[in-house]
Amino acid sequence: MFFKSTLISFVAAPILFEQEQDRSLALIPLASTPNNNQCVSSTEEPSKHFFASQEEEEELRLNPTLTTRSIFLQTGLASVGSLLFVAQTSLAFEGGVGGLGKTKPTTGVILFDENSTPIQNEKGIVSAEIKSVSGKPILVEFQTPWPLLPTTSGLEARDLRSSESAFVQLVPTIPNWQNRKVFQELLITSALASQGKYGAYGAPTDIKVKPYNSDTGIYAVSFTSYTPSMRESERQVWVKPVEVDSSLVMLITGTTKNAFASREGIFAQICDSFLAVAAPETRLRAK
Repeated sequence: MFFKSTLISFVAAPILFEQEQDRSLALIPLASTPNNNQCVSSTEEPSKHFFASQEEEEELRLNPTLTTRSIFLQTGLASVGSLLFVAQTSLAFEGGVGGLGKTKPTTGVILFDENSTPIQNEKGIVSAEIKSVSGKPILVEFQTPWPLLPTTSGLEARDLRSSESAFVQLVPTIPNWQNRKVFQELLITSALASQGKYGAYGAPTDIKVKPYNSDTGIYAVSFTSYTPSMRESERQVWVKPVEVDSSLVMLITGTTKNAFASREGIFAQICDSFLAVAAPETRLRAK
């Protein structure tokens, strides 16, 4: 009986501690935006899943005993004085469980130089200077309620509690890319390929692309991606492409298909805020 009761205490104690910890979380607001009611916890355990792929974030969402939120405070993104979020460089792999087993996805995004570190201000506006396919500077900007990730694979903001995200994909421009079938093939060979953001555990399937709003140039894209356990995850995203120099710069934002409708207003604001323009080739830079 002693052994049995000891075993029960051993198993139950971590569960009780976790439940108690959940009730006493200290919450700190993120950058303020009109639709931002999100907070991060200053008391959660750091998680090895911080650099996980979006499919792994979906796996974490399905398993509520796992957590990734508080790692945001561990990254140095929050600057108390200026409220600037500055992306830091990480050497961690960004695919596979805990960042292992899969290399980082290919987004085509390369910072223009060492002075081009992405920043996010107190309004959630992300700004960065990246290279075009020909090596010329492109200024990219978009506004999001989620923190800018300290990622080595490009330019991405993500809600670490869910699968909501916004990231930039850059590809060489091709003739007639505005055509729906041509644009769908372009996505299949980039963001929706096995080496893309959604392909860590297999290339997405059931891909459907259609123009959503001809005035704004947004495309609605649905597809099925896979989690580390090979579960199917239905996704819905909006893609806003902008042609600059010899490049097509695309903002891709969305979430799971079931959650998309309730967050559509957020995704619309993110797409409306997207800007990609050619930057001056000669400029005074800090030495």
